[in-house]
Amino acid sequence: MEEQIGKTVWRGKVGDVPLRVDMLPSGRIAASWSVRGSERRAVVDTIHQLEQRVLFQLMLGAGPAEDAVAKEVIAAIQQGQQGLPDPTQAPPPVKRKKRSARRGPPRSRRRR
Repeated sequence: MEEQIGKTVWRGKVGDVPLRVDMLPSGRIAASWSVRGSERRAVVDTIHQLEQRVLFQLMLGAGPAEDAVAKEVIAAIQQGQQGLPDPTQAPPPVKRKKRSARRGPPRSRRRR
């Protein structure tokens, strides 16, 4: 994953878990959170994907009382997306073949 510098659109807690949501210049959504001392990250194209991969997990641990926080996060993302390209309309990345380190026929192994 190529690191891009984004603009933070929301920072807060979902239950006990600190969450930060950034909008990348490409229009993608980057989220980072920390669970039990382990840093987690996700970069997605759409709000729906963010709900599935990030918010769903966090809401399971936080409970239904935090539903308003999820709506607040989504509203902040929608505001942050204004003026940015739609990442779902971008052309797919070009896949390149890896060059093998060896050239020529394989060498035979000889014992000394």
